[in-house]
Amino acid sequence: MKPKRILAWAAMVLLAACAVGCGTPHLAKPAAPPRSTVPSSSPVIIAEAQLSPRSKNAINASATLVVNRENQTLTVSVDAVHLAPNHRYGVKLIATPGAPGPSRALGTFQADAHGEAAYMAVVQQVTSIPASGWQVELTSGSDVLAAGDVHLVPMSNQLPKSLPTN
Repeated sequence: MKPKRILAWAAMVLLAACAVGCGTPHLAKPAAPPRSTVPSSSPVIIAEAQLSPRSKNAINASATLVVNRENQTLTVSVDAVHLAPNHRYGVKLIATPGAPGPSRALGTFQADAHGEAAYMAVVQQVTSIPASGWQVELTSGSDVLAAGDVHLVPMSNQLPKSLPTN
């Protein structure tokens, strides 16, 4: 993994852990996770997307999505390289037809002088990530430069029993 991606993962996990451990106790019983989410006892759901270029440009980008069920937030982190230096880009979360949740623009960011960028957005009132049907898009104006499907990352208690353990 690239150092920026590792740092983004670590930051999101720490934020999620802090949000779970901090705060006031809830009086109401939390709702069961929607069927579209892989069952888990974890209060955190993690997914990722590798964004593939839509044209002959050399953009290399990936996104990490983390849902914190306790505070009902979705944190989306995007890392991209080979962008036009100092150019503005947008990030969109797209729900394909039939997938739960609305499509939404997540914000804009500017690449640095080297054409690299790391961007993070937080969306409120999100409790799950569907097993399929979401995409992340990197845009420039109305042009989609790169896009990728969101895939859930299995937690340790969801891995097949046949995998070797250390």
